[in-house]
Amino acid sequence: MILDGIAQFFAEIGIWTFLVILVAGLITSAVHGASGVAGGFLMAAALAPLIGVRPVLPVLSVALLVSHSTRALLNIGDFDRKAFTAVIVSSVPAIVLAAIAYGRLSTTAIALVFAVVIVLSIPLRRIATSRNIRATKKTLTGAGAVYGLISGMAVGPGMLLVPFLLGYGLTRQAFVATLAVIALTTNLTRVAVFGGTNLLTWDYLALGLVVGLVTIP
Repeated sequence: MILDGIAQFFAEIGIWTFLVILVAGLITSAVHGASGVAGGFLMAAALAPLIGVRPVLPVLSVALLVSHSTRALLNIGDFDRKAFTAVIVSSVPAIVLAAIAYGRLSTTAIALVFAVVIVLSIPLRRIATSRNIRATKKTLTGAGAVYGLISGMAVGPGMLLVPFLLGYGLTRQAFVATLAVIALTTNLTRVAVFGGTNLLTWDYLALGLVVGLVTIP
């Protein structure tokens, strides 16, 4: 029954829409793999018109879980455990709370949250970068809490962590590796929360896995 339902779901999407989704996943993952950021924004922008706004975050959580698993493994030698722990200790509880709240939002509210995060994230990151932040573990923990609250409801808040991780003294290689593991944990948490609701159906789980597999190359 599950497989029949998934097959019907992909049939309803249509072959051309499905191909567009695959190409979008491939292109955005290439950008994400090189820069460490922006992949979530780009993929959300590509998927929303095709599958609707509400399922974007659950589908992307699965897709990015696969994508970040690959990026984390490829860069594991540069991973900074202390920076990761400082961020994740506060971000995971915040993600859980925000993801639960996400399930109660209307489609309009979700679209508004996405738009606000996208519009504000780039200038906020530039402002933070211009101040040459010198981050400590406590600073990373505080930034992690804000990051977690946004991550539970939207995509792309990893950009907000950039000046703090770099301000902690990470090299570019360590930054990409550490952010990949943080993002991996973020999406694992979101999938766990959404999996306990009707937001992450078998159909969307299958679509997320397909998109995620496309990101690996």
